[in-house]
Amino acid sequence: MTCCKKVFVAEPSAIPKVHDFVENTLRENGVGGVSTADIVLACDETATNIVEHAFDGAGRSLEPRPEFILTLRCDKHKVTATFFDSGNSFDLHAVAPPDIRKNLAGERRGGYGVFLIRKLVDKIVYSARRRLNVTRLVKEVKA
Repeated sequence: MTCCKKVFVAEPSAIPKVHDFVENTLRENGVGGVSTADIVLACDETATNIVEHAFDGAGRSLEPRPEFILTLRCDKHKVTATFFDSGNSFDLHAVAPPDIRKNLAGERRGGYGVFLIRKLVDKIVYSARRRLNVTRLVKEVKA
């Protein structure tokens, strides 16, 4: 079992850094194939949601700049990515699936992040306590 941790500033430039951190950590731990692509994309989407929504877009103007932490735990048969942030909380169960008709008609943009994460990982657990949000993604992998 290997565990890696990294702190990111909650701004758009963090997303490619999250991507590289996850991809490199998985490769270093022998996780490959479809599992890698799924975990990397799910982490990209989770980080994007933190950057775009947890701080209401105000993260770029706050001092000190808000941060989030990502830990990756690579076991023989699963990878667990855990995000910690102090932004606004939300109700994971209240997030409705996206409506493609409304997106195509221009009535609504986006809304695919949580939907995509749910499709890419085997388990997603979210909790919020005392201004600490914890989002845990679990993906079963083949050794």
